[in-house]
Amino acid sequence: MKRIKNPIKIFKGVFALKDNPEKIAKGFALGSFIGMMPIPGFQMVVSLTISAIIKVNKKAACIGVFNTNIATGAFIFAFNFWLGKKILNIQTNFTLPDRLGFDYVKTIFSAGADVYISLIAGGIVTGIVSAVVGYYLVKIAFNKRSKRDSITE
Repeated sequence: MKRIKNPIKIFKGVFALKDNPEKIAKGFALGSFIGMMPIPGFQMVVSLTISAIIKVNKKAACIGVFNTNIATGAFIFAFNFWLGKKILNIQTNFTLPDRLGFDYVKTIFSAGADVYISLIAGGIVTGIVSAVVGYYLVKIAFNKRSKRDSITE
């Protein structure tokens, strides 16, 4: 059985990328945003496609998607659903499944438009926050590394 990779190690992979730090930060921000969208299982493909179109770092975009993973996804999507319902004032008794998987996606799509729209609305809000935070964290880390490297030279 394959072990799930440590999210911290995955995140640290951003700093091993060889590209312009701005492109890497923008790619990570894009992936962080898409990671909040209610499309589990398709986030990587969407992130890779959009990053290629807008010419940001593709690998960083794919790493950024992992803000939602098997451990965090159910919690994040439940929060996005709650937030979207509040923003849009949608009343529903629907309860999200507590585990991610193909049944999760099937349940979401069959639950109705109000459920999916709530997830999207909440995902857009948390995605924007995640993208902005992710962008600046990567930029700050690259700036610190650049300063440290220039001191040691």
